Amino acid sequence: MLESVIVKELTTIEQIEEARDLEHDIWAVGSIPVHQTLATIRNGGIVLGAYLNDELIGFNFSCPGFMEEKVYLYSHMIGIKRNYREQGVGELMKNYLKDLAIERGYRNCRWTFDPLEGRSGHLNFTKLRGYSDTYIPNCYGEMEDPFNRLLPTDRLYVEWQLVDNDYLRWDAKVEELLEEAVPVVEWSLSTDGLPMLDKEQQFMQQESFLKDSYLLPIPMYFQKVKVESPALAEDWRYKTRHILQTMFDQGYKIIHLSKHNEHVSHYLLVKRSLFAL
Repeated sequence: MLESVIVKELTTIEQIEEARDLEHDIWAVGSIPVHQTLATIRNGGIVLGAYLNDELIGFNFSCPGFMEEKVYLYSHMIGIKRNYREQGVGELMKNYLKDLAIERGYRNCRWTFDPLEGRSGHLNFTKLRGYSDTYIPNCYGEMEDPFNRLLPTDRLYVEWQLVDNDYLRWDAKVEELLEEAVPVVEWSLSTDGLPMLDKEQQFMQQESFLKDSYLLPIPMYFQKVKVESPALAEDWRYKTRHILQTMFDQGYKIIHLSKHNEHVSHYLLVKRSLFAL
């Protein structure tokens, strides 16, 4: 299927309206106004569409960003129709975005995502080789769409270097770090067969961490946990928030996510000093 998908830049009112309809279909709430999207495009933003047989199946909305005297592209939103998820469409759009962004003069791309959404983590870290050392609690406040309702909208802030990224060729090092890494907390299955962190949350509370790498489990299917046990989903949110904020404060960052089994994936957290980022 993926070889038949065509990614292209969206620039016309008709194309933006089609993307807006898809956004509403995915999140079932209000979408970005057409005039706002067009203004963004005409001032350095990039909006992409993924088409299969002339059907729009995905889109990616990005806008210019500026912080601490640095210009970057902020990839605010990516959406894919339900039947086409987990088939590589997101990665295809991100790599197209990378080439186009470099052509436009961008050198860095950033975005946020829910740290408990393993599919996004696998794309952002394992495939695209972004990294994160910033955790934003309740980033967008209360949201009512099906993906975010009932929980604080915590986010990881991802950075993706578009050029000068030879240091990202670290496959052998990542494998070595994965072998050496130890869990920062253990997990088990509930009586309902859902993954959960240990009740006592035996998270290492020492003043500093000594190893180069650690593993943090997250649910393989967080939306399933939210539906079947809202209380357990909330438990995952607050415990992983505490762990990640602590680890980031201690000088670690996330560079990889590996699928462990049918229940959990693991973030690989490594010392920032290992890589010149």
